[in-house]
Amino acid sequence: MGNVWDDVYEKDASFFGDEPSKFAASCYNLMKKNDLKKMLEIGCGQGRDCLFFTSKGIEVATLDYSKVAIDRLLEHAKQKDLSVDAHVYDAKKPLPFDSGSFDAVYSHMFLSMRFSFDELKFILSEVKRVLKDNGFHFFSVRNHNDKFYAKGTKVDDDIYDINGFQIRFFTKQEIEDLLTGFEILEIKEGHEDPVTLYLVSSRKL
Repeated sequence: MGNVWDDVYEKDASFFGDEPSKFAASCYNLMKKNDLKKMLEIGCGQGRDCLFFTSKGIEVATLDYSKVAIDRLLEHAKQKDLSVDAHVYDAKKPLPFDSGSFDAVYSHMFLSMRFSFDELKFILSEVKRVLKDNGFHFFSVRNHNDKFYAKGTKVDDDIYDINGFQIRFFTKQEIEDLLTGFEILEIKEGHEDPVTLYLVSSRKL
């Protein structure tokens, strides 16, 4: 998957746009309300959400599988005079942080990449490990109401290859099954043209 994203980001310096996602803005409001100061973003891409959080005074560490994306993010951060702790990272390995390091962990559509359920459970166990007690986990995933669901070539259960991107689409039950050890605060549907998402807020038990 890294090579696919390297190619994408090489060709388009702002593949997802430069403005922060609506999801990032809503999560920031919750972070501010709960006085959360230190967060980890997994699968940051070229950094539109990471730079938004940083500009709001949040201390951000961020990871992505694409070196091209991380290099671009660090370049943007330098241009904006923002400090970001950004690293290239393989999500199938343990997170490179101590236990209890973060007030919040955030990802936007990252978990919809081609991971098996065992791999997803491992990622979630690592998210729980690096969160402080009562820390927040915010994430979005694509769902069965997405207009691209069951389109393209089926790769595995609920995973489809759509124009070269292998995407997992989730049900609410699957999200609930993954969130062992978390209190689910909210699962709501949202849209970010052209995709349909579940927006999830949860808290470490």
